[in-house]
Amino acid sequence: MNTSSNEHWEKWQNYKGFEQRAYRFTAEMLPLFFKWLGINEHSRILDAGCGTGVFGRYLAGGLTDGQITGFDINEGFIEHGKERLKELFLSDKVTLELADGFNLHYADNTFDAVTNYTYIGVLSDPIAGMRELVRVCKQSGTVSCVIATNAFPVIWWQGDYPFNGAYELQRLYRLENDILSKYVQKDLSKNLSQNIDWHALRYPKMFELCGLKHINIHPYAYTFNYNDENIPLEYRKNLLYDETNEEINWLTSRYEENKKLYNEHGFYDADFTQLIGLLEIKLEYIKNNFENDKSFEWRGGFNFIVTGLKV
Repeated sequence: MNTSSNEHWEKWQNYKGFEQRAYRFTAEMLPLFFKWLGINEHSRILDAGCGTGVFGRYLAGGLTDGQITGFDINEGFIEHGKERLKELFLSDKVTLELADGFNLHYADNTFDAVTNYTYIGVLSDPIAGMRELVRVCKQSGTVSCVIATNAFPVIWWQGDYPFNGAYELQRLYRLENDILSKYVQKDLSKNLSQNIDWHALRYPKMFELCGLKHINIHPYAYTFNYNDENIPLEYRKNLLYDETNEEINWLTSRYEENKKLYNEHGFYDADFTQLIGLLEIKLEYIKNNFENDKSFEWRGGFNFIVTGLKV
């Protein structure tokens, strides 16, 4: 068993990046998630590799006397997640625990259903991780993976902003993102000790190898419009500001570590410098003008859920 990915995730510090996932799940989607994940308001559910617990908190919205247990190998994620549970008054429905997904302390056949959001894909040995999830699921229970796959690039329209360079920002972002998805992502996965042979499109076959039956695939999409007046203004502003800051940091890191690969495919130091500069201009614009902004920046993506029954 290859457990090398644990070394990376034990030390990971980007809690905010996990919290930003909350907008990907809406109230109207919850009944479909319950149907596909094989859960109901009374279910005892395991949320594997839960990070700060965003997905578990979302599912908790449909529970009455059900219970969610989330585990992660990163102590910081768990402690941050516990604080969020207290703030949202969800500690009675969701429990977060420190655990190693390759060697879970739960007994066989413990949970009514076992799920996860993008967890299996970050493991160095996805099959070993899946077999542990199957082991702790009850007979006739559903095991599922909710997947945001790199095979389908995220849509991010960075808005019709009025500042100079807004359209150049779009062009440079598309160029960088195209190179990232086609050439750089594989190297990034290797650096994090992630297994690239069992990519998300092969999960149905992985489910079969792990003994699951009645395997199915359920597609869904998500979008988020930063000008949506149904969402509190301060939340939208802070989210966009934080995400843009995160993008600057992440872009800087991946370009510096993979400069040769970027250069080989037509993205150079001058492009990188200009892109960072335009994102910083955008940050200033958000800070000073968001209340009256009508740029209609939005993002979205295609996701899917693979499910199987333990019989």
